[in-house]
Amino acid sequence: MHTTGKIEDRVFGMSDRLPPLPIITRESKEFDLLSVSVDGAEVAYAQQGRLALPPLVLLHGWAASHKFWKYCFSAFSPRWRVIAPDMVGFGISEKPKRDYSMEGLSVWLGKFLDVLKLDRVTLVGHSMGGTISLIHAMANPGRIRRLTVVNPLVVGATAFNQRTKLCMLPGIRALLYWGSRLTPIRRWVSKDFSYVAKYDDELSEDLIRGSFQSTFDSLISASKTDLRPRLSTLAVETLAIGTDRDRLVAPDQYTLVPAHFRELIPETGHIPMIERPAEFNRILNNFLSMPEQAH
Repeated sequence: MHTTGKIEDRVFGMSDRLPPLPIITRESKEFDLLSVSVDGAEVAYAQQGRLALPPLVLLHGWAASHKFWKYCFSAFSPRWRVIAPDMVGFGISEKPKRDYSMEGLSVWLGKFLDVLKLDRVTLVGHSMGGTISLIHAMANPGRIRRLTVVNPLVVGATAFNQRTKLCMLPGIRALLYWGSRLTPIRRWVSKDFSYVAKYDDELSEDLIRGSFQSTFDSLISASKTDLRPRLSTLAVETLAIGTDRDRLVAPDQYTLVPAHFRELIPETGHIPMIERPAEFNRILNNFLSMPEQAH
């Protein structure tokens, strides 16, 4: 990794007004993996697409990373500068002692955008990343061009299943945190993450990349979150995507978002961009391709 400075576009002389391209969904390994200092901590982010293109920021969920967007880079980088950070405390970013609450991570998101000099972005957040994205969009409506949330946690008290609540108990946390270094225990912890197929072992390794503080402070904060009193202030054009086989977050949570558009992906678990990437990309592209509504 290296820090971002003045980076030249890799493609020169291309018009910004190109005809529409079909969405091509494939696992991308063509993105750059960069890093930048935010609040004194080095954070990693994946980037693909010309710097002159409008920014599309993809925010992962709990115990995840930029790798969860691996099927989105190829689909959207022809028209967007796709940016997928590992939030501070997660993935391969640094894990300082800090505020890992949903509110704290929303503030961190704003500072990350500041460092990259991104004044206005299109934002997509998954799960806990969707919660953080909603908080940030409500607090900074002028900064978000459009918002998409995917299986977000809106009311933490009713969002999680009993097994996840068990994992948050004080006596269980340390056992699971250190036990997850063993593949069988990690598979048990992550078995509810996917419905379509067995959870990818490479993705499940993100479970053990967070610090104890970032892993559980963020999870406990999410469980205590209730966005309903503030949702009436959401002024950003929003798409909410849900799935009907989510065994980690209650499937009805996405319906609580006062979104302009809602889409349900059937027979799919918690991570539709991994489980059904072509369908997910089609839905997201349709939303991003619409003319912006006047407010």
